[in-house]
Amino acid sequence: MTRAVSMLIEEGAVDPVVPGNLPVGCSAVYLTLFRSPDRSAYDLRTGCLRVYNAFAKYHNNYLKQELQNLREQYPHARIMYADYYGASKSIYHAPKHYGFYEGTLRACCGGGGPYNFNNSARCGHTGSTACRDPSAFVNWDEIHLTESAYHHIATRNLI
Repeated sequence: MTRAVSMLIEEGAVDPVVPGNLPVGCSAVYLTLFRSPDRSAYDLRTGCLRVYNAFAKYHNNYLKQELQNLREQYPHARIMYADYYGASKSIYHAPKHYGFYEGTLRACCGGGGPYNFNNSARCGHTGSTACRDPSAFVNWDEIHLTESAYHHIATRNLI
């Protein structure tokens, strides 16, 4: 990622925005593929998979360190970090406060199962269906968020 940012700056970019990872342990695909009978594998408050969210946070911390190195290397550029993880955390802790009445973990569009993800009937393929009101859901499909969730994240501050 940082190599790409360096290349952009060398091509003339002065205000690159670099996004961090979302809490992938809250996505329908991870929750389905890495489902565990061990209750301690899940965050009790959100229902997300702990280890995958910990990895996303680790990645984001490393990315922020590397972006700081780039800021020192390219002081004329204003390199911004988009904290998707931090901005989405409040959604997962209090979904109804943000209008997500259908919850945070079940996908709006999918092929069934506890999180509405079925690898043989992914969103848009035969056997999948979409919900009537995507704005009530955080997850659109197995990995992407809904427009409403992205709107919430986009209105957070960059660092």
